[in-house]
Amino acid sequence: MNMIPKSRLRIAATLSALAILTGAMLPTTASASSHMDAPLVTLDPAANTTDLYAFLTQRAGQKYLQVSLGVYPHEEPGVGPNKYNFDDNVLYQIFLSTGDDLASGADSIAYQFKFSTTYKNDSTILQSYLGVVSAVDDANQNLTQTYTVTRVVNGVSTELGTGVVPPNNQGIATPGYNVGGGEGRAKDGVVTPATLDPYTAQSIATLTDGYRSFAGQREDGFYGDVQSIFDLLQLRSGDKTFDSQGGYNMHSIALEIPVSEIGGDQQVVGVYATTSRRASRVLTSTGDPVETGPWVQVGRQGNPLFAEAMIGIKDKDLYNRTKPTQDAALFRQYASEPELAALINAIVFSGQAVAPTTGRTDLVGIFIPDLLKVDLSTGPARLTGGGLPDEGHSRLSVFGGDALTSEVQAGLPGFPAGTIAGGWPNGRRYGDDVIDIAVTAIISDLRTDPLTIRSADGIDNMSFNDAVYNKTFPYAATPHSGRNYIHNGGEAVSPLFNLSIRGAVGNGYSSLISGFIIRGTEPVTVLVRGLGPTLETFDVEGALGDPVIQVWKDGSMVAMNDSWGETQRADIQDTGYAPAYANEAAVIVTLQPGAYTTLLNGVDGGTGIGLLDVFLVE
Repeated sequence: MNMIPKSRLRIAATLSALAILTGAMLPTTASASSHMDAPLVTLDPAANTTDLYAFLTQRAGQKYLQVSLGVYPHEEPGVGPNKYNFDDNVLYQIFLSTGDDLASGADSIAYQFKFSTTYKNDSTILQSYLGVVSAVDDANQNLTQTYTVTRVVNGVSTELGTGVVPPNNQGIATPGYNVGGGEGRAKDGVVTPATLDPYTAQSIATLTDGYRSFAGQREDGFYGDVQSIFDLLQLRSGDKTFDSQGGYNMHSIALEIPVSEIGGDQQVVGVYATTSRRASRVLTSTGDPVETGPWVQVGRQGNPLFAEAMIGIKDKDLYNRTKPTQDAALFRQYASEPELAALINAIVFSGQAVAPTTGRTDLVGIFIPDLLKVDLSTGPARLTGGGLPDEGHSRLSVFGGDALTSEVQAGLPGFPAGTIAGGWPNGRRYGDDVIDIAVTAIISDLRTDPLTIRSADGIDNMSFNDAVYNKTFPYAATPHSGRNYIHNGGEAVSPLFNLSIRGAVGNGYSSLISGFIIRGTEPVTVLVRGLGPTLETFDVEGALGDPVIQVWKDGSMVAMNDSWGETQRADIQDTGYAPAYANEAAVIVTLQPGAYTTLLNGVDGGTGIGLLDVFLVE
């Protein structure tokens, strides 16, 4: 694996043009995953796909293709009494194109998910919970959904196994999802399976042939200021950040696929997903609707942004009804002659022909056929979540220097042999900034050697998710609590909740790690504190002897402290949160809105039980 030095990216636009691009308005079809891809499927939220993720991981020497499909856009966490659930009358499918099928987008393997819903008591108004849910499908989880996973190859179906859907995160009814129980916010993502919240951990199904699956409510992992893009193009700038999907959930179907089961790692595979309904639905006054006939495809998801930002209105519903094998005939012109490039030239660059508008074979290579294409010959994808991002990770993928080395592709022009993107469009990881990546690709020229790159980093002034992803299966973040959440930009709730976490402190990924989000548009001052010796006064055995704390953002350390009294003693004492011992750690730091990670370690590799706190300083 390698990283591309930014100095090797040939920036062809002038500095003034880049300044215009960063602060100017985008056209109405600007790249944004609004989750409202096409007119008809918008009316059918259970079948309306939000995002598709596909990336390569490795565990115990074995490679796995991770695929996740989201449905139910803009899922409000606090609705009731009826909740969002998978639809028993929708067929959810994930498709792979392998080997010779990749070029045309033909289906090599299909994975079908079918759901079934039951109630323990259907005479009550308490649809989902009869009491506090202690474990998945216990007596207090009134509504329970189960599902089957079936693999279809050459028309032959094989059931891989079954799974159960965990409860939605309501709050007090589902305390295992939340910090400190039902009243707290949703827990941050974690690094190891052992530290997953109990409901998620209990719902990971082990299937046959080495597969694993998960289906249930998750936090919506897409981020971007979609509202300003579609609000007459009035983009926010400066310190005004807004995540249009902030505070919303979705329902996710995740499948971990052993690479050995799909032909090995010396290949590139294509991934897409669909939703389908029966051809006929008859409503009656005496019972439930009757659905009959063959399955008819109503929704489709491949690369982010293609349906929303590139396909014309007249063809959006057609896209959702068709297969990738038809893309070259039906939709190639939308990638080859992108209207978006022409609009950017007209509005952003004041009529200058900066973004190429014709013959875009580079974009055709990404979007036609519309598959997420994942190179399985590389090392595992660099991920973010549950603490620090992997070394070399960038939300901008290859445009941020995050690259992998392929054994089966020639790689990007002008770079070492086999150099390919570390994230989208080489698959898609949680955390990939698909808006910035897409606009960068559109205004650049990826047909030249070396590549002509014009950066659109920060185009929507939104560069982080509002929740911390997991760095372990199923990877999407813990769903927001229906009792304690905000939509990003809300003014009624504090931009940061005080948090505290106690645990064993080791080194590296065994550090005590916590993440937090500063919401809103204004900077916030916090005190971060790491305690060890203080715990001994509460009869905690094996307390950490000499704590050291660090605060990180986007892979860079923004603050650290070993002994709290050496630099900010008076200010820390004024907060009322000063540690009791001189060798404990605390630091006051003013932070811009964004996602942060705090680490607690021991000086010189010391270990023990520690307490990590973050306090809002008024």
